[in-house]
Amino acid sequence: MESEHKQALLAEEGKLAGAIDSPDLASEDRLEEKKTDLLHTGSGGLTSQEAAERLAEYGYNELPEKEENIILKFLSFFWGPMPIMIWLAAGVELAQCLSGRTEHWPDFGVLIGLQIVNGTVAFLEEYNAGNAIAELKASLAPKANVKRDGKFRIIKARELVPGDIVMLQIGGVVPADVRLIGDFELSIDQAALTGESLPVTMREGDTAKMGSTVRRGEMEAMVVKTGADTFFGRAAGMVAKVEQTGRFQRVLNSVMGFLMGLAVVLVIIILGVLLAEDGTSSGDILTSIGTAVVLLIASIPIAMQVVATVTMAVGANLLAKKKAIVARLSAIEELAGMHTLCSDKTGTLTLNQLHLDKPVIFRSDMSEERLFFLSALAAKRLDEGQDAIDSCIMNKALEKISKAEMARFEQVAFIPFDPSIKRTEASILHPEEGMFKVTKGAAPEILQLCQNGKQLETKVMKTVDNLASRGYRALGVAVTDKEGAFQFCGVLSLFDPPRVDTKRTIERALEMGVQVKMITGDHTAIAIETARRLGMGCTIHSVHQLHQAPRTTDAYPVEAAGGVVLNNHDDMILAADGFAEVLPEDKYKIVEVLQYSGQIVGMTGDGVNDAPALKKAEIGIAVEGATDAARAAADIVLTEPGLSVIIDAMIMSRKIFQRVRNYCIYRIAGTIQLIFFFFVAIFFNPQNNFDDADYKNFRLPVLAVVLITLVNDACVLTISRDKVKPARDPQAWHLREVFIISAVLGFTAMAGSIVLLVIGFQTGNKGGSAITNIFFDKGTASFGQVQSMMFLNLCISDLITVFAARTRGWFFSRAPGGALLGAGVIAVAATTFLATVTSFGGMEKITGRTAAVVWAYTLVWFLIQDILKQLSYYVITALKIVDRAGYLSLIKQKPKAHLNVEGIRKFSQQIRRSMGSIGNFTDLRRIVSVGNWREGGEWDHKSNPGFFSKGLRSQSAGLYRTVEFKNAES
Repeated sequence: MESEHKQALLAEEGKLAGAIDSPDLASEDRLEEKKTDLLHTGSGGLTSQEAAERLAEYGYNELPEKEENIILKFLSFFWGPMPIMIWLAAGVELAQCLSGRTEHWPDFGVLIGLQIVNGTVAFLEEYNAGNAIAELKASLAPKANVKRDGKFRIIKARELVPGDIVMLQIGGVVPADVRLIGDFELSIDQAALTGESLPVTMREGDTAKMGSTVRRGEMEAMVVKTGADTFFGRAAGMVAKVEQTGRFQRVLNSVMGFLMGLAVVLVIIILGVLLAEDGTSSGDILTSIGTAVVLLIASIPIAMQVVATVTMAVGANLLAKKKAIVARLSAIEELAGMHTLCSDKTGTLTLNQLHLDKPVIFRSDMSEERLFFLSALAAKRLDEGQDAIDSCIMNKALEKISKAEMARFEQVAFIPFDPSIKRTEASILHPEEGMFKVTKGAAPEILQLCQNGKQLETKVMKTVDNLASRGYRALGVAVTDKEGAFQFCGVLSLFDPPRVDTKRTIERALEMGVQVKMITGDHTAIAIETARRLGMGCTIHSVHQLHQAPRTTDAYPVEAAGGVVLNNHDDMILAADGFAEVLPEDKYKIVEVLQYSGQIVGMTGDGVNDAPALKKAEIGIAVEGATDAARAAADIVLTEPGLSVIIDAMIMSRKIFQRVRNYCIYRIAGTIQLIFFFFVAIFFNPQNNFDDADYKNFRLPVLAVVLITLVNDACVLTISRDKVKPARDPQAWHLREVFIISAVLGFTAMAGSIVLLVIGFQTGNKGGSAITNIFFDKGTASFGQVQSMMFLNLCISDLITVFAARTRGWFFSRAPGGALLGAGVIAVAATTFLATVTSFGGMEKITGRTAAVVWAYTLVWFLIQDILKQLSYYVITALKIVDRAGYLSLIKQKPKAHLNVEGIRKFSQQIRRSMGSIGNFTDLRRIVSVGNWREGGEWDHKSNPGFFSKGLRSQSAGLYRTVEFKNAES
């Protein structure tokens, strides 16, 4: 029996390590074990001196983390497409300053100041988010009870070294890979490693893995592996191999690439024109370069990264109040576009606590309460340290009876559970009921003991088979009668139930267009039953089916209404509602296939086996109580039980997405307006119209252009609190649409500014006209006043564009946020003040009347802008320029294929392999128990899948039918 236990445990360890160990790692394991054998530890444990030496040799018992130099991290925010453009612009201004043109020092100072503020704010926001995770991990740092210098003491688990003797106690987490010492037994919960709900019994010589939990017993153990060498560490090591660029950063790079490319082309053309007209002397060259710098500055969305970061940081702070800590800000934006949420089962969808469901009673004189009470009498009575099953049964019994009353039933003898007999037995003495025995355990063994066993065997095994096919663990209960003969009483059904809020969470996810896939290490039958209860579809495949699925598209054809559907490995993953009995590498591959199909994938989990997939997914979510490995890999860490906060995060992320998208449309439109305005304006020669003009081309001072961008971006920072309505479907950037709308808004505003510039040039030496009289007294103005007029127009038109960009309908269809509206009023008032009160950079102030007319003129063009925007959205939709349906179709499952006789046979074989043979009932009964059938036994191919491509899916929420077949082969 001992050898069988060893073989079973070795097989279990092989299953655990199968997805992580490689031949190279296996050889390293043997070398490490050889080293460990040389670490002879006495009964008194290591001495402090020995521990210090081994700590220096083996390092700390913690997961290796990639250390990042904080200074280099800070400096990285000053390098990239946008910072490089600002450095270039500042360099040109500095060159002019050093050449003796001191009037350029303010321009240089403003550019350097913007660069510093831009990089510092972005760094601080990301740094603060990282600190939140670090504080969380520090507060959950594990401890260990270790024997040093002959005495047990509590130390930080990170200080353990190979050869240390530790005490494993009930409820404690195994702090490293340890080898058990002593004659006792431990019940080890490996749910965090394998995803299985039931604990494993371990004895002397067995190895308990780091991260598992002691459910029952107390025992000493010797540390054999620490840190990265543990199974825990190897799973986390897979995480370090994943390096990905966030979707939001890719979008920003695309926008920046477009704007920079546009700017470079136009600046080269303009610089050539300026050099041709201004001359090639050193002074003229610097003047031309200075003008080109104006265009470069105008083309750079200086605060784009800051605005986007602040917008997401505000959302991160709101999520933190809901007990969700964001480790990577861009994950918030990616959450808005999530197609599929892959969720671990044990501890995530479920409570990771065994519960009793409704029992099946086989005696007329037996009630449910009495059956629960008898089964509790057959449990070992301990204040703590009961195994999961005994604890579950005892708690259920104590709902109807007090501990004092149970104490009257004295347990005079107890036979603990043993794999050879598969049951427990207790001898009970009661003052009134006398002496009797009660037993519980595997139903076949209990039936063999019972006097009425033969009579009830068929019914009991039917019940057990049915429960097993639905994912329940069945236990038989029997009690002796007055003659001392056992009588079978009933069958208990045990199940790890879903969390209270999980079903509603999944329903809300489906309402928001996000499909949920269960990915668990637990058994297939249990996963199917959990999925049925949660209403998330029962197309659950075992990992064996996944591995055996063909990698090509020419295998296992399944007949369908429209012809033949070819099924392969990837189709199986895309169509399934979940997978069971998976290992870390399987989860990683499943996420990878979903991503290759174009989906944005979210992954929730709590255990070591979830960490690689958490890192691979665009949005990794570590649930409450997650291991260090899972938290380190996750983008979002939940600090309270339940998944409802994920839906809140999805709603919030879609609001944030709308705000960031609106800002990008506005910023691109503003850039187009400014750069094309100056591109056209450069061909206007002020000296032909104004005697006071010093330039041959129209231009604004560099400081004025910087102020236009700075004031507007500072105002639009408040867009992070704008009022928006979250979308009902996953969100995509659809950059084609973004650029089209931006171009319409930008070119419309630019056209209005060019028309105003033409009017302004008519106020020069030749005198006024009817139109110019509207803007200026007597219809004449100086070149400096025209510059101020254009400065005010560009400021106002650039700013109010955001109110058109933030809606798809009329600009007044949704009221703006109070902060955005207030900041807009302040920004407009400030620029109006600068234009009417101050003079700088050669610009001259204008009158209040002129400012009011400019205001009215700009608002008229704003209305034209808003009308053209709506027309553009209509054309985009009518002509299907953007394939929204194609993007959303990724979350829709394929049509269900017809399951033919060959498909039934093959699927039946797969079910048998994954569930094991339980009784004499046909495999087809198991299929019927989770499928939908039409009357007469015809397979409903519209609501049920075919072999490999779909599996089985329950749409009837627990409606089971028995089907008669005309021949046994069917």
